[in-house]
Amino acid sequence: MTRGLPRTLVRAAAREAGLAPPRPGLKAVTTGQGGAFRTVFSFNGMPVPVTDAQAYASQKIFDFTDGKVRIKGGTARLQFAVVTARAATINDNAALTWSLGSAPASSATLASTMVNVLASTARTLDGAGATLSTASTADIAAAATLDGTTTPVDLYLNLAFATGIDIDADGMIAVTGTITLLWENWGDNA
Repeated sequence: MTRGLPRTLVRAAAREAGLAPPRPGLKAVTTGQGGAFRTVFSFNGMPVPVTDAQAYASQKIFDFTDGKVRIKGGTARLQFAVVTARAATINDNAALTWSLGSAPASSATLASTMVNVLASTARTLDGAGATLSTASTADIAAAATLDGTTTPVDLYLNLAFATGIDIDADGMIAVTGTITLLWENWGDNA
């Protein structure tokens, strides 16, 4: 990162907005001020472990600061790779759904607060072996206000498999791509 004013402004925005937890393969850059922000999440093979018994998984990708968070819009373009043995873990052509929500996945059907930032998006893992699948794109269509006045809002990338036959044993998915989120923090009334 360059030195000087640009770096100072990015650091100030990050302190005011929130932070991404340290996670291999994840980088988040927040810009903006005065409560209006743009956060770009860059994924470079971020590992997400998936257990056979659950057929769903989550990774926390952001901690917003206290306050009401208004999600205004954004875009996502993600690719997925299975980095464990396909025949023995997550099968070829497995039916994956993914979403962004303020709660981690708690079932193989992504719903409610698991999808309140970006609706569940279906895709087939068409890459062979550890090759990336074709890109899956989605838009954050409906604006949403998340109440983080009592407990700060978190943001999760949620993954789920529709059927138990898609997974034969615990496996690992690597996520690559970009999510751009436009949002505001309306402050804390407490």
